[in-house]
Amino acid sequence: MKPTSMPFAVSAALALAIALAIAPVTARAQKSSANDAAITAAAQKIYKAIADDDADAARALVVKKYAKKVTKESMRPTQTGPKLGVAFDGNVKILRSTDKDAVVQATMFTPPSDVPKGEADKLDVYLVNQNGTWLADAPDHKQAGTDATMDGGWYHSGAFTWCPNRGLEYVGSHFSNKLNCRATAVCR
Repeated sequence: MKPTSMPFAVSAALALAIALAIAPVTARAQKSSANDAAITAAAQKIYKAIADDDADAARALVVKKYAKKVTKESMRPTQTGPKLGVAFDGNVKILRSTDKDAVVQATMFTPPSDVPKGEADKLDVYLVNQNGTWLADAPDHKQAGTDATMDGGWYHSGAFTWCPNRGLEYVGSHFSNKLNCRATAVCR
């Protein structure tokens, strides 16, 4: 090999190595964005049904074993709880997602003036992918992804989780070593 062709061979080999390293990441990002669009669309339908107090529409968006348990009362805080107004703005945030499940969050409630801003206004929903359709489900302890720790330095405000089998559950404010809260209530 000539000394002048040596840098070309090294740079070509380096370019090939970088392309091979980046290809799986690019494919994963494209798959993730397709999943994210499907997750967001399903979540918006669920949040719209909850905001409209439409139990029939919500039942169609829940896994089959919990569909019968969905009632209008299960989509609102109890009368003894905080007096919250419903104000869904259509925006959904994906807190975490895999190919099999996801946790989404939206600002759903407007708390009264005596509740600090940012507290008790979020609603989380745990979704599972069943044959390509994203449906609301009740997370168990492992799926809930509790992130509260004694050594946490990040404050996470309280939020509600909609459990199709039980109704709204409240996850209180807590400290965590994770910057963003990804936890939901344990529903089963």
